[in-house]
Amino acid sequence: MIAWNKTYALTALASALALSLAVGCGDNNEDNNDDNNGGSAESIAIAPAGAQSLDADADGEVTYTFTGLKDAQAYRVTLVVDENLTASGATGTFVDEDKNKAADAGASENVALITSVNGTTQAGAKTVPAGTDDPASPSGVFPTDGKITLKIKGVAAGAVYPVIYHNGGASTFLELGDDLKPTETYAVGGKITVTGGENLAVKPSGDQSAAVDAETSYEVTGLRDAQAYRITLVSGSNVTVTAGLGVFIDGDANGAADAGASEETALITSVNGMAQAGAKTVPAGTDDPTNPSGIFPESGKITFKVKGVAAGSVYPVIYHNGGSSTFLELGADLKPTETYIVAGKLTVQ
Repeated sequence: MIAWNKTYALTALASALALSLAVGCGDNNEDNNDDNNGGSAESIAIAPAGAQSLDADADGEVTYTFTGLKDAQAYRVTLVVDENLTASGATGTFVDEDKNKAADAGASENVALITSVNGTTQAGAKTVPAGTDDPASPSGVFPTDGKITLKIKGVAAGAVYPVIYHNGGASTFLELGDDLKPTETYAVGGKITVTGGENLAVKPSGDQSAAVDAETSYEVTGLRDAQAYRITLVSGSNVTVTAGLGVFIDGDANGAADAGASEETALITSVNGMAQAGAKTVPAGTDDPTNPSGIFPESGKITFKVKGVAAGSVYPVIYHNGGSSTFLELGADLKPTETYIVAGKLTVQ
């Protein structure tokens, strides 16, 4: 999701997209003047302006340069999935499904990540600064000599747009009017199409049933052999699943999904042909997030078995073992911010 100002005019210059935009700070409800406009209008240019391609398997990066910025102005850069943005040059119309007057970025982190801003390495983010930034006291990316540079790395097949905008107003995300166009100063870069990478699929994807002590076999494909993964069984009441994607419960508000007492219903008994003593999560939940272990695929595939323990239901969830926690990390919408897939529900009878 994202933010911008009420009046703007677009100018295309050479191979870069130049945007002459009235700059707004403060509450974004004032008319543009020397107080909220900083005394002059910005002319944002983006290079490259055209569409870009990345191969996630080759770990390629594309470098963007934004110029014509104000050094004293805090900016935010967000990657927006292409289905959430209808772009026209450096401007666009955005999706706002939750009707909160802010653009929905979508799960762009599953397609590409920002890995560097102004020469400073980032751990890999869909938006910089973090989405938890306080709009009442926003941080931001500040230009040097009117310029911001960033690098973007492909993660998996899909397409995203980089969007730069003022980090302020009523929200740190890109604010929209009733016409779904930004009300803050912004500019849209060329679309980045990513090929290769992960394309997770799980079998069985449909719901299964099993007796106590019976085992159900699962196969996950489309994985990267160099990536560490984790498998966790989540209690059926702790996640709402649609087509392999989920909205999870985070009862302790720690930013990670609550698996619940799934071990009372089922246990993982085998991973990639190796017997397990019986666990709700593999590797163990005590894994160090700063140096995580994990399950590594073989030729892009992980197999595992789940054994019924007592009546109930669980969902097997497969995800990247990394980030700030070894557990499945969630955004404010309780949807994962890490690459993952949810297998079909297993009901033990």
